[in-house]
Amino acid sequence: MFRRDIEGLRALAVGFVVLFHAKFLGLAGGFIGVDVFFVVSGFLITSLLISEHSSVGEISLKNFYARRARRLLPASALVIALTALASRIWLEPLRLHDIGTDAVASGGFFSNILFGIRSTDYLQAGQPPSPFQHFWSLSVEEQFYIVWPALLILLLWKSRDRHTRAIVAISTLSVVSLALCIWQTTQSQPWAFFGLHTRAWELGIGALVALSWKYVEQLPSNFRAVIGWLGLFAIIISGLKITEKLAFPGKLALLPVVATALVLMAGQNAHWGPQRILSIKPLQWIGARSYSIYLWHWPVLIIAESHAGRDLRVSERIIAITAAVIAASLSHHFLENPVRHSVSLQAKPRLALIVGGALIVMSLGVGFVLRSSSVALSTDVIAEAPIAIATTTSTTVAVVSAESTTAPIETTTSLVTIPEGPPPAIVNAVAPIDAVIAGALTDEVPANLQPSLRGASGDKPEIYDNGCHVNLIDTEPKVCVYGDTASDFTVALYGDSHAAQWFPALNQIALDHHWRLVILTKMGCTTIDLITANSLVGPTYPGCQPWREKVLERFVAENVRVVFMTNSNRLTDPATGQPFADSIVKAGNATLIPKLQGMGISPIVITDTPYPGTDVPICLSKAIKNVGSCAVSRDKGIRANRQQTSIDVAAENNAQYLDISNWVCSLDTCPVITGNLLMYRDSHHLTTTYVQFLTPLIDAAVTPYVDGVRSRISAS
Repeated sequence: MFRRDIEGLRALAVGFVVLFHAKFLGLAGGFIGVDVFFVVSGFLITSLLISEHSSVGEISLKNFYARRARRLLPASALVIALTALASRIWLEPLRLHDIGTDAVASGGFFSNILFGIRSTDYLQAGQPPSPFQHFWSLSVEEQFYIVWPALLILLLWKSRDRHTRAIVAISTLSVVSLALCIWQTTQSQPWAFFGLHTRAWELGIGALVALSWKYVEQLPSNFRAVIGWLGLFAIIISGLKITEKLAFPGKLALLPVVATALVLMAGQNAHWGPQRILSIKPLQWIGARSYSIYLWHWPVLIIAESHAGRDLRVSERIIAITAAVIAASLSHHFLENPVRHSVSLQAKPRLALIVGGALIVMSLGVGFVLRSSSVALSTDVIAEAPIAIATTTSTTVAVVSAESTTAPIETTTSLVTIPEGPPPAIVNAVAPIDAVIAGALTDEVPANLQPSLRGASGDKPEIYDNGCHVNLIDTEPKVCVYGDTASDFTVALYGDSHAAQWFPALNQIALDHHWRLVILTKMGCTTIDLITANSLVGPTYPGCQPWREKVLERFVAENVRVVFMTNSNRLTDPATGQPFADSIVKAGNATLIPKLQGMGISPIVITDTPYPGTDVPICLSKAIKNVGSCAVSRDKGIRANRQQTSIDVAAENNAQYLDISNWVCSLDTCPVITGNLLMYRDSHHLTTTYVQFLTPLIDAAVTPYVDGVRSRISAS
């Protein structure tokens, strides 16, 4: 069944997706093109199956899957193979294992599940986009195709009024799927986006239009033309007005889905219907190649941008899209059509299934080969362990020496005597430590790097593995006690993952000085009362508010006397999509700090760590002899105004602050390697190894103050 209006709809859908991904024409909601595809697919597949059932009295699963194999697998297998090859040549070596996994998932039709898991994994969320990520929608459709024909056979079996039964059943399933979609969008937006269970209703709407077609044809022609135009207009409005900041898919997806159904209902026979535009030759040309264009455009854009190491310029994006369209046209002409219209394959469905199976096996094999690629992730250089000497405003000195690259770091610390009287203020480093100054000059990734680039992502505090660092969903603090658990003096660590990264140091210090350490950290939550944006759970992250309230209760219950607190200063405001304004952060801390002090708690504000602007291990894997290319300037990495805000609000409220800037940056550069130590495990978290290296410096800075607080409490 060929309909020119549907071909035009396909062109519109793929055009929206491509323009959105290429950042052209302000199509902030161009991703709704996928929703259009889902509705069209549901309509076409159901129409073909109903037509077959009406003509021969049954539906052949063998013939159905043979047709799907001829239509979809040749192009997808080619794109998977060439994308894997291009990734091996041009992308960062450390990404190849994950990209190979993505290729396997794409070839096996479960990439939507993989990307759903990855998109809700806090530890993987900051990774660069996969060149196979667009295969998620094909996986949803393939999973639908596995279930749908058999379900339709069951619904049409031995019933005098079989279409009515099918309509009622599919309507019920679609309503359930829509309800799940709306609910899941509020709980975990990525799963709502990638899940078959939350997208099935979109395919179901298309199926319902097909099942109801005899009723649709009875509608007045002018009425159908009007609703068709309304539908087309609504699709365009969806592409312009729906954005990634909104709760999509959820209820918002009803607009493009229902709109597409209205365009389908208009048909191609209504004289004044939208088919007058959808049938024009350029749209027909694009529509015929829409599947190939969809397959090719994303990997071309992603690989080009990743290889460039920056956002593509407008001219470069135009070249990339042009190259993708040319590749799509060639594969459509020389591969898709010859296989799809092959007389022998059409006559022998079993042969088509064998060919399809071979293509699936080939795609899986390509992925496994890429996963196991052997790449060099270091040079032959053996680096010396770093030595850090911190100079402070009161001449307190901490000397850190790492004597072995395999044994735990051994340190020696020299401290001044704690003066009598009020607790001495925390003394901050006035100049960068020598180790980071030397690190800024590092050229090559050493062979004895600790942790290795491949092991960097796992070099995180143990509180991630045992649940003490609370996940995105839970709102109840999990109170975990470390340090000297028998001590009568309790300190706490409070904040998000940028607080949690300091756990190894504070735990060691707490053990050495007999403090009881309580961990109260949660993924992505600020210490102050703000609702942040968080793409891992939805447009906003309301779960932090109840968690914060319960944390304050735990401070009282645990008799906390000192709290170390910090959070990322790049958490974003849902209203702007940008980090919160300094004034908002300052006001929040100006409320929190006095509240804590009123509870008898002494706050220590830890300034935030730099943002290198790239996933450091991934970047270094491609720059093993050009380490400096992965570093960031001090101004860009720290953003002095935001750092100063934290310092000012602490000082203005008579609280202490620990400025870590000079332990991670030189005067002009924030390096990523110092000596044989890797400083970052991703794009903005320090490795546990580097935090352990800084432990004596932190100890020298904070212990006189904390012990002073303890002495004053004991004396009272």
